[in-house]
Amino acid sequence: MDLKEIQHLAELSKLEFSKEELESFALDFASLVNLADNIKNADIKSKRVLNALDLKDLREDEVKESLPSKIILKNAPVAKKDSFVVPRVVE
Repeated sequence: MDLKEIQHLAELSKLEFSKEELESFALDFASLVNLADNIKNADIKSKRVLNALDLKDLREDEVKESLPSKIILKNAPVAKKDSFVVPRVVE
C-alpha cells in the first residue's frame, strides 16, 4: 500500500494522521502483507495437524454466573431492552 491509498483509507474512516504516522502505517501494512504472503506460501503438507485430543492439560469448563444486565449497561450512553444502542454505521 502506498501513502496515497493509506491517506484515502484514513479519510474514509474519518481519521486524521500526520505524514509521519501515515508513513509508519505504510511500513506496517507492507509488513502485514509480507507476513500474509509468507503464511500463504508456507509448506504445510509435511506438518502434523494439531488435534484437540492431543492436548492433555486443558482445564475443565466451569459454569459461572454472569453479571446482571443492569450492571453491564450502567455506564452505557444509551440502552434499550437490556441492549446497548449504537449509531448505525452501514446503510
